[in-house]
Amino acid sequence: MMKRISAKYTGIEIGSKQVKMTQCCDNCLYKVVIEPLPDNYVNNGTIVSMEAMSIFLKEMAKKYRFLDKNCAIVLPDSVAFSRRLTMPAMNVDHLKINLPYEFHDFINDRKEKYVFDYCILDMQYDEYQKPVAMDLMAAAAPKDVISEYEAMVKQAGFKLQIAAPEVFAYSNLVREYERVEELEELREYCFVDFGYHSTKLHIFSGSRFEVTREIDYGCAHLIQTVAAVKNVDQHVAQSYVMKNYLDIWNLEECRGIYESIGVEIMRAINFYSFNNPESHLDTVYYCGGGSLITPLTEAVSSHISLEVRPITELMTIVGDIPVDACISPASAGITYQ
Repeated sequence: MMKRISAKYTGIEIGSKQVKMTQCCDNCLYKVVIEPLPDNYVNNGTIVSMEAMSIFLKEMAKKYRFLDKNCAIVLPDSVAFSRRLTMPAMNVDHLKINLPYEFHDFINDRKEKYVFDYCILDMQYDEYQKPVAMDLMAAAAPKDVISEYEAMVKQAGFKLQIAAPEVFAYSNLVREYERVEELEELREYCFVDFGYHSTKLHIFSGSRFEVTREIDYGCAHLIQTVAAVKNVDQHVAQSYVMKNYLDIWNLEECRGIYESIGVEIMRAINFYSFNNPESHLDTVYYCGGGSLITPLTEAVSSHISLEVRPITELMTIVGDIPVDACISPASAGITYQ
């Protein structure tokens, strides 16, 4: 929600249990690292201590030699609101006046306490080529929270140039992919993010956001299951899941969770197709912390008739494709011009 002034960026996404940091230039991914967060740094999507997080980011950047100080950060859903809008055509001044009212369902406080931003996806014209309506992706976030994020990354040695919700990052990835591939026909994209607390499904028509569906199963459920079955604490169970220790991914109880996720994704896609009979959605792109769990992606593939592919196929990556690139696409996409 701040304008970019440079083509070289460090992208940052702060999750529930880890921080994802990327180095990008000219819409290409050069480097990605993921660092686990200590307990109690993030609670329900909210950073508990901005000072502690700034120290963590500074040490992480130093450890992995991130030298690009211009920073783009992904805002969590707990901080920023985003939505797709269709509004009458209007100039920028009128849009600034009217945009806050489109968020009245989300914002209970005075609109002056929020910062609003948007990108125009499409314009509709009448028979005389006069603009009559505009299709937007819009976002809103509290000004004080944006200021806190700006101060946090500044203390970590960065300069915040842009902050936006993750759906903007996915939209950027699609727009850049279609530009590189020179695609002319409208194509739909479904992103499945296997996160920690839940699995999110985002659908786009081209770079235009359509809908998000959240499924109440995530990597945390796998960790809790492993902890119970193997009688170990959460930290040990998490290391088992991350490393597939003792072939833990194929534990029968874990497979039950994969199946539940696959069924819910099937239902979400079927519901979207039912409500959009003209849909030609043909591929699901997976990402997130659970994207490396092969039995999970296989379970999803077995429940839907669409291709299931890694999100890295949509990204321009310089050098070898790092395994972690599939976990952190939003931290790259948020930097794209």
